[in-house]
Amino acid sequence: MNINKYLASAAALFLSFAAVSCSDDNSSDEPAAKTHIYLATADGTTSISEDSDQEVTITVDLSAAAAETLTLDFQLTGDGADALALEGNPVTIAKGATTGSFIIKSKQGGTLTAAASATLAINGLDAAKYDLKETVTITVLPTVSLADLTEEQKAMLDHYASELGMDLYPWLGNVALTGTIEFPGSGTREPFVAPATINLNGRTLFSLSAEATDDTPALDMAANPMGMSEYLHKSFRQLTVEDKEYFDNEDADYSLRLMALLNWTESSTETFNVTLPGLKITDFDPATKKAAVEFVVEGDNYVLGTDGTPVHDDINDFDLTYDFSSDRVAFAYTYSAWDRMLALIESRNPDALELMSSTLSHPAQYLGISSVGSDDWEIDEEEDGVRDLYTAPKGEIDFAAGTMTFEFPFDHADQYGYSRVKVVYTLAK
Repeated sequence: MNINKYLASAAALFLSFAAVSCSDDNSSDEPAAKTHIYLATADGTTSISEDSDQEVTITVDLSAAAAETLTLDFQLTGDGADALALEGNPVTIAKGATTGSFIIKSKQGGTLTAAASATLAINGLDAAKYDLKETVTITVLPTVSLADLTEEQKAMLDHYASELGMDLYPWLGNVALTGTIEFPGSGTREPFVAPATINLNGRTLFSLSAEATDDTPALDMAANPMGMSEYLHKSFRQLTVEDKEYFDNEDADYSLRLMALLNWTESSTETFNVTLPGLKITDFDPATKKAAVEFVVEGDNYVLGTDGTPVHDDINDFDLTYDFSSDRVAFAYTYSAWDRMLALIESRNPDALELMSSTLSHPAQYLGISSVGSDDWEIDEEEDGVRDLYTAPKGEIDFAAGTMTFEFPFDHADQYGYSRVKVVYTLAK
């Protein structure tokens, strides 16, 4: 493998962590181990259209058999909570059993004007015996009508259809997807040690991009891009506030100071959103009705201030970047704990200015940290003992078949090598 790539990744992962000490104290008065509760979607679906009758099954798994009959009363939190309903809740797990399930569906209220998210929590959980180890966040996509388009947008879409031969009207709105993330494993934290195949299902909200021109159509994935919103949010939390080994640990330094400065914890109420803007449609072939979809952005991944210019580190005299990649899949994140940190940086708060060169509360410092247009990892499967999952990024839209396909590499701060992401969008017949 590329040893420089490994060292750079390790630096990105551990820069904000101080050494963590281990204790050999095996005192017999240690409390009994808690039973962990894991939530997941049965088929990988993590988004629901507000106007849909779609049902998403949530599976409930215990790390140990219930010592007594267990009743779990689930609730939804977040700005999308009021748009969803739970069926089969509360969930009862019989003594000796380990599994249960319930259903989430839309209330079909038609109240949303933008995508919203809702995260599952448990009311009245006995914290001495149980903890919610893994939860699920559902993205609720608003009902979209072509009547919402401006006259200028309609004129541009009509131009694409008549002059370029590309009808993009069917691609505006919530489009169904299926896909997978092949994850190589070999991370240091428990969630990232084992290889895994993560299923992607649900829908993405597409809109006409502000980057569209008369000659080059462009779309935005305005919500749940590539079906990965929940995966990205979950991974980010597991790399930061849910990580009790390195990040949220009493012996950590920078990250612990940052959490205290921002009042940012595993239980703090935060908002997370991700989009993928500016998918350019090029090289249309009138004979096959196929075109390329360009979604990789080149250049330094600068940390931008509220004025859109790079944040400068005066202490070390350089413009901050989230990573050292030369190109990337340009997922655009908004996160409330980062909003608080950026406000402190721009108000010249001395603690924020000191911490920003070491650790940030922005998802982009932890997600998608390596270049995708070239193989930075250079995995040798025989030597490294992990799969080489690098694949050149590519996207294609087939207007005749009503499909859009993507394949690309992706990594985060605790894995060895790239993941391989494959996604297929299919228009409803």
